[in-house]
Amino acid sequence: IALLLLFMFMGIAAGYSSARTYKMFNGSHWSTSTLLTATLFPGIVSAILFVLNLVIWAEGSSSAIPFGSMVAVFALWFCISVPLTYLGAYYGFKRDLEKQPVQTQDIPRAIPEQPIFLSPWLTCLVGGVL
Repeated sequence: IALLLLFMFMGIAAGYSSARTYKMFNGSHWSTSTLLTATLFPGIVSAILFVLNLVIWAEGSSSAIPFGSMVAVFALWFCISVPLTYLGAYYGFKRDLEKQPVQTQDIPRAIPEQPIFLSPWLTCLVGGVL
């Protein structure tokens, strides 16, 4: 239960950080950004959980999550997490932008040729071996 409540209340931090990042990149569709923050990841996870639970129900397993419990989790998500995400986004958009620590130059610089051991293919192969 503690993990579920932590997930619900972390919507404030998710909305706040999403709003600050979106505002830093001069975004203009704040409501779409906040809606996607509140629903995209939890929606995908909930859809996968629901489909897997349907398979478990079809097999007649006793380890399936009861339908009432799934409805309760969806209600917690929509009634607590989504409004708290919008609350965090409200406070995130309300704050002023902080000055960036560096300034970008308009003059493009040439990227030097990289040694062979830094090539993407070799890096992927070495990472796969490890």
